[in-house]
Amino acid sequence: MSEPRSSATVSLMRIALGIDLAVLFFGVLTIRGLGVIPELWVWVGGAVALVWLVLALGTIRTAIGVWMGHLFHVSLLAGFAIDIAVGLSVLVPIGFWLFAVIRGPQLDKLAGEAPEDS
Repeated sequence: MSEPRSSATVSLMRIALGIDLAVLFFGVLTIRGLGVIPELWVWVGGAVALVWLVLALGTIRTAIGVWMGHLFHVSLLAGFAIDIAVGLSVLVPIGFWLFAVIRGPQLDKLAGEAPEDS
């Protein structure tokens, strides 16, 4: 038995969270290299963020998963407190997330109005 087809909103949010995984990886390496935060804190914070992202990806079809995504992206704004370049880098995945949140439901509505192909 197959899983029902994902909506555009869920698909776009999954893409945004996938981009977040890449940004998280390179962000942890960058922040570690800057040396503005003790190395242990960087690795622990990165691990916590990774677990948070995996949980959000696993529950993205529920309201809890969507809220986890919202909270993660708000927390990304803390990158500006570390370094302006880090802060500017996190604006990209935040933009993708906002696109998914705003445009996804519009695409879902259009898909619901389209005639079914057989």
